[in-house]
Amino acid sequence: MDHNFFKRKRKSEVKYAEACSSSTAGPGNVNSDNIEKNIDSNLQTSTSFEPHFKKKKVSARRYNEDYLKYGFIKCEKPFENDRPQCVICNNILANESLKPSKLKRHLETQHSELIDKPLEYFQRKKKDVKLSTQFLGGSTTISEKALLSSYLVAYRVAKEKMAHTAAEKIILPACLDMVRTIFDDKSADKLKTISSDNIVSLRICTIAEHLETMLLARLQSGIDFAIQLDESSDVGSCPTLLVYVRYAWQDDFMEDFLCCLNIASHLSGLDIFTELEKCIVGQYKLNWKNCKGITSDGAASLTGKHSRVIKKLLEVTNNGAVWNHCFIHREALASREIPQNLMEVLKNAVKVVNFIKGSTLNNQLLETFCSEIGTNHTHLLYHTKVRWLSHGKILSRVYELRNEIHIFLIEKKSHLASIFEDDTWVMKLAYLTDIFGILNELSLKLQGKNSDIFQHVERIQGFRKTLLLWQARLKSNCPSYYMFPRFLQHIEENIISENILKEIKLEILLHLTSLSQTFNHFFPEEKFETLRENCWVKDPFAFRNPESVIELNLVPEEESELLQLSSSYTLKSDYETLSLSAFWIKVKEDFPLLSRKSVPLLLPFTTTSLCELGFSVLTQLKAKERNGLNGAADMRVALSSCVPDWNELMNRQAHPSH
Repeated sequence: MDHNFFKRKRKSEVKYAEACSSSTAGPGNVNSDNIEKNIDSNLQTSTSFEPHFKKKKVSARRYNEDYLKYGFIKCEKPFENDRPQCVICNNILANESLKPSKLKRHLETQHSELIDKPLEYFQRKKKDVKLSTQFLGGSTTISEKALLSSYLVAYRVAKEKMAHTAAEKIILPACLDMVRTIFDDKSADKLKTISSDNIVSLRICTIAEHLETMLLARLQSGIDFAIQLDESSDVGSCPTLLVYVRYAWQDDFMEDFLCCLNIASHLSGLDIFTELEKCIVGQYKLNWKNCKGITSDGAASLTGKHSRVIKKLLEVTNNGAVWNHCFIHREALASREIPQNLMEVLKNAVKVVNFIKGSTLNNQLLETFCSEIGTNHTHLLYHTKVRWLSHGKILSRVYELRNEIHIFLIEKKSHLASIFEDDTWVMKLAYLTDIFGILNELSLKLQGKNSDIFQHVERIQGFRKTLLLWQARLKSNCPSYYMFPRFLQHIEENIISENILKEIKLEILLHLTSLSQTFNHFFPEEKFETLRENCWVKDPFAFRNPESVIELNLVPEEESELLQLSSSYTLKSDYETLSLSAFWIKVKEDFPLLSRKSVPLLLPFTTTSLCELGFSVLTQLKAKERNGLNGAADMRVALSSCVPDWNELMNRQAHPSH
């Protein structure tokens, strides 16, 4: 600190003391001792010798609605100032973070995969932000907080497909340990009333009823919907029918779990239809006339001439619905056609897997051997016919570990070792690994939510053209094998005679020809005639000229709407960022004729992948330890796309008579 500053401060203290003394003792009667005492007293009471700079006032930042494009809303908690809350991770940031740069940095660092998402995406996420924070403020009582907490715990248990006892045996003790460690025993005691096995089961049932009511309220409003259904058996060999529904809601399609029906194994197709009718019409009060699409896997239990469940469903919709045979099942059926020589290769590969996996000792020895060598994988995979990706996965693993398997089989003195010494067999194995890997990629592209029929048809047609291209490559004077990388690598690394290569080429060509024929059978061109007639739905901006619009066979009003729509650069931007279904739903006010024509075309499911997902969840819920569980409520909560309205649930608990 500057010496002159202290000097000036001391002089001011002296003057102040003299003034005080003169006012009490009178003029000319100043006592030097009193002056010194006053100076010391003032110096002691002074908080600091440092200068008091004026503190700059920082104004609180205010939330702006434009911040939603970065994924942030205004937090509803009663903070003193506005605070941003991320709609993705629900994190609440400080008031100082209400800057576009900081909010954008959070989006780029924490949710980089969502950077290119449009504003509509975050608007949908805004509606799904959990409402639980509003219950945890100071206005709610301890019992209300405990009630909400029990709902949230039960919701999480059901979403994670956990046993109900997990709340009492794992979650609650862990929470008690954390609260007792961070806070105190008194705070921990407040948690003891939250959950038990019976309470969790009761809460899950209540949430399931609430979610079912939300879904039915939407469907009963008269909107169009489409369903997918599939039949399978649980671990107790009880036949189960799952039904999913898709409908237009707000700004896009919603896909949700509709019902799970336990049916007797001896029921006929008519009986299955009757049970479905009782649920859909009798219990749910839905109108079949609003059903615009039915999708199943084509199994005889649903579509066979003795069952006719699908036929009855189409009749009750007055033929207003279209039936789609699941694209994934059709692709799997088409992929099963394999020439006999190649089928022998697959069977031998399965025999090798069964020989090793069928013995615990053999399996462990191979794993130990592969671990010591340092291979990427150490164990084989079982082959399962009913699994779509099984062929490709088992062949890929056998080919990858072929050398290790060969050594192992020699040590075991198995006759199967000889097949790995046959170069022709190994080359065929390499080809089958490649082709089934390609078919697996196609199958994966056909799976997933919110995929439209145009995308699936384009992928199938693209693969069919690719098969024709590969056949032409093999028929040329200089055949190329670039499309089969493992097969090509094996040829380059080994000396293969021309006769053997020619023989294998003919077998590959025969297989590719067979694949083309089966794909043409399961995906006939005439089935896609409606899509070709309505190709403007896929890309309306490709028809900007009146001449091209006239060829579409639209009515004059529809032609006018299409020309206006294709001329809008703003809507073109929406088309590029939104899904196809979301785009046509968005323009329904401005272009009602085109929207009413395109939405029913996109509404039906193209696969039954959601039902397959539902069966996986059912298997997880009804494990051997819980095979007596009635998992309808758990499945509803685990699979529902609706978000519970915690306000309504709390009010229902507070006023049970209503």
